[in-house]
Amino acid sequence: MSLWQHRDFLKLWAGQTVSEIGSRITREGLPLGAVMMMGVTPLTMSGLSLATQLPASLLGIWIGMWVDRLRRRPLMAGSDLARAMLLMIIPVAFVTHHLQLWMFYAIAGLCGIGSLVFDSAYQAYLPWLLGRAQLSEANQKLGVTASTAEVIGPGLTGVLVQILTAPIAIAFDALSYLASACFILAVGKREPRQRRANEADEIATVDGDDDGEMDEANGMGRTDQEIVGFRDWRREIADGWHAIRTNGLLLAPATVAATYGFASSSIFVLDTLYAIRTLHLTAFLFGITVTMGGVGSLIGAALAKRVIHRFGAGSTMILTLLVQGLAATGWVWAGGPVWRSVLFLLAAQLFGDSSGMIYGILDNTLRQTIVADSLLGRVNATVRAAEVGCTAIGALVSGLLGQIIGIRDTMLLSALAMICTTLLLILSPVRTLRNIEDLA
Repeated sequence: MSLWQHRDFLKLWAGQTVSEIGSRITREGLPLGAVMMMGVTPLTMSGLSLATQLPASLLGIWIGMWVDRLRRRPLMAGSDLARAMLLMIIPVAFVTHHLQLWMFYAIAGLCGIGSLVFDSAYQAYLPWLLGRAQLSEANQKLGVTASTAEVIGPGLTGVLVQILTAPIAIAFDALSYLASACFILAVGKREPRQRRANEADEIATVDGDDDGEMDEANGMGRTDQEIVGFRDWRREIADGWHAIRTNGLLLAPATVAATYGFASSSIFVLDTLYAIRTLHLTAFLFGITVTMGGVGSLIGAALAKRVIHRFGAGSTMILTLLVQGLAATGWVWAGGPVWRSVLFLLAAQLFGDSSGMIYGILDNTLRQTIVADSLLGRVNATVRAAEVGCTAIGALVSGLLGQIIGIRDTMLLSALAMICTTLLLILSPVRTLRNIEDLA
């Protein structure tokens, strides 16, 4: 069946489209609101990023366990509803003149947890909903959605912040999460109430074929299944890390996610402060430069299939990771007249996000293809928790370095570290990977 005829996927896709646009508003709106209304410093900005990342990192492995135990569709819808209610606190507090800086920290942290729940459940839900054969196409279509949101969201944020202020702009995001929850709840295909296997990890396949059983040693195998019973929670959590550690095709990208998160943190933590305070861009101009990242992502999603076919999956992952690091140097070269700063930031966003989109499609598809359904939630959450945790540490380091050596020099170190992460893939089995579909 074509994905254009798959009603449940179309509902999921529609919900993602609305939610992605709203999420971009919050991603830019929260830091903009803190910068423009609360008089923050580089260390304060790193603290805001730390508040977003750290709680999710600490709870990530437990979240993964519950994603594999419970039905994923209600988890996604519940996460959307929770984030909607949390975000509405900001505009309400603003209107009633009770808005304070600590609210940004608390809401950022709780929304970070909600996002990790949603992302872990969503990445594990998609293979179950569609099957492995359509994952590459589905991830490309979802990549187009994220890219479109990147195009619309930041520019819209700049306009909304300029006209309505940041807190009111965030209210639009809350409404988008409500819409996303409605679309997800409308998906008709129902999951088994319990997903985890029993103490022996015995998996009953639909067709009774032993070939679908999971190899517990490496977490490999794929099966359409209904699974009952639970194991000891410590073993369940350990299984996610064990599956990654024993498979080079999982370990290398997972290591990249963690190290790249640490290395790139200053770009994403200090970018708003750098653009507004150092480069003297207006909120509107900064929104335009970020919008170019969406254009780059859209180009990357459109070209992904062609580029992967031309260079192969492994070489494409290495190349796109390298380009992301090189593109980050555009932040360092920005400065002087406003037009020059805007030009360099546009280039950094265009090339960085286009290559990042292609890399993300391959990374998600690879993990979803080779990991069993019963283990996918824990593997996703383990990778995400490591990435978020290292990003949180990097955010703190970035804030301290920004205070000591300056934002521009901190971004230079960040860009050089991003480039060096490419070596992790070059020295791994990923470099020989030609076609991900063959692994299925």
